[in-house]
Amino acid sequence: MVNSARLRWIAWALGAWTAVVVGRLVQVQVLDHRMWEAESARQREGTIEIEEPRGDIVTRDGRLLAGSLEQVSLYANPRQIPRAAWTKVASGIAALVGQPAATVLAELEGHDGFFYVAKDLDPRVADAVSRLRQRGVGTLRTERRVYPNGALAGPTVGFLDAEGHGQAGLEAFYDRTLRGVPGVYRVLRDGKLSPTQLDPRLEKAGRPGQSLILSLDCRIQQAVEQELASTLARTGARGASAVVMDPATGELLALGSAPSYDPGHIGQSPPDARRNRAVEDALEPGSTFKPFIVAAAVTAGVLNPFEMVDCSGGGVQIAHFFIRDHARFGLLPVREILAQSSNAGAIRIAYRVPPDHLDEMIRAFGFGQPTGVGLPAETRGLYHGPRFWSVLSRAGLALGQEISVTSLQLAQGYSVIANGGMLVHPRLVLDTRDRDGRSVAPAQPQPGTRVMPAVLAGQIATMLESVVEEGTGKAAGVPGYLVAGKTGTAQRASRGSYTGGRHVAWFAGFLPMPDPKVVIVVCVDQPVSDYWAADIAAPAFGRIAARVVTLLGLMPEAGGQA
Repeated sequence: MVNSARLRWIAWALGAWTAVVVGRLVQVQVLDHRMWEAESARQREGTIEIEEPRGDIVTRDGRLLAGSLEQVSLYANPRQIPRAAWTKVASGIAALVGQPAATVLAELEGHDGFFYVAKDLDPRVADAVSRLRQRGVGTLRTERRVYPNGALAGPTVGFLDAEGHGQAGLEAFYDRTLRGVPGVYRVLRDGKLSPTQLDPRLEKAGRPGQSLILSLDCRIQQAVEQELASTLARTGARGASAVVMDPATGELLALGSAPSYDPGHIGQSPPDARRNRAVEDALEPGSTFKPFIVAAAVTAGVLNPFEMVDCSGGGVQIAHFFIRDHARFGLLPVREILAQSSNAGAIRIAYRVPPDHLDEMIRAFGFGQPTGVGLPAETRGLYHGPRFWSVLSRAGLALGQEISVTSLQLAQGYSVIANGGMLVHPRLVLDTRDRDGRSVAPAQPQPGTRVMPAVLAGQIATMLESVVEEGTGKAAGVPGYLVAGKTGTAQRASRGSYTGGRHVAWFAGFLPMPDPKVVIVVCVDQPVSDYWAADIAAPAFGRIAARVVTLLGLMPEAGGQA
């Protein structure tokens, strides 16, 4: 006989289980219907991001340095194509992508789901694909970055990686601005989570990238790069850089670095060529630093710009060290100390200046800190304040040692002398514009900072004229124009000491006097044929300056050099 108590217990258990199942079904199908519907959609659908067109990089005179070509990628999903139609579909696709039909058929047979048949195709292929009217075959818009002017301003422009992200130069620093916002599309996914839908649905509209309008003048940039390349060929130097800057506004008309590279073929360039030497190479400035020592002494009230300074003895004794001059001078006016680049005179002037004031002036000229030009690898240079100085440090600074600067920092410093005493920050990007050419974020130049009185700046500028007229910088002259500037020949420091045979040749200057419109700095690193700045950097400056005044239409000044 069946135990009635056991039957009642089984019936009760089955009833309770049934109630639980029914309750759960009610919860899932009625109460939580929307939640589970959304979860089902989440599993059936997915989203993909489609990059919008990347913004252009354009010079002030309209030359396209970096742009994007609209292209398409053709995809296929064999699961959505009837097996009997594969041969016909492969033949149709092959005609569009320039591949043998057998190759496309093998691709269809080798994939279980969504895959790209070909990328970087002409946009007209999209219309041809739509005419195939074949489910499982379609196109997605893509972009290909192009650099129409090759290596022109390559280290400044930068390049992209395989994923389309900026890796150097402006492409990296302004990556988010140039990329814009990708569009989000919703697509169906198969069991392996591969997109399958022919026409993705727009989920969220994207925004095209914004374009950069640069201060660079492509004609001047090209002239600078040609001169740097020829200088490397003549001297066998390891590298060179040059800057052309408007001293009044800080706008950079050229930023040259050699050797250069083509951003569109980055794999063909050695790593050493990918540096922007104008902002990444920090080197001792040599005697180009002497005008800043003079400025510090005059502003400290310890030097009269017109006084005579004792430069005799063939050098200077500092503690137990005798620092030689390159010639034996007697009493020299300050202008002749710069014109003849007297080491003894510059050192004696430096030791008149209180350390704190000398430090303050060096920093006021912008040394020891990045210029903020907007390039990702810019270095701040090397400069330590009085707390780290030795008894020889002021002598070292007078000779352009114990400090390293970039070509751009030196151009910024010489702009202070050229523009009447104001520190202006270099500007590379003048404007940011949307796809329709409307200005979105015009650059707001920072107000200049007074470094020294305008009268003193003018006096030092006049002193630097004598460097070109009768001193070490004669080769920097431009017929018909008054040029001011300073040579600098420095030994290249390595691991705290100087290595024989390794030098850096500089020339920094501006023209036309008395109202300079451009500052130009030339740096030649480790020349082989010769190393004196008067023979290497000064002539390169003169050739660049001659082309710049012509390109800018600057008229010769009365009394200019014949």
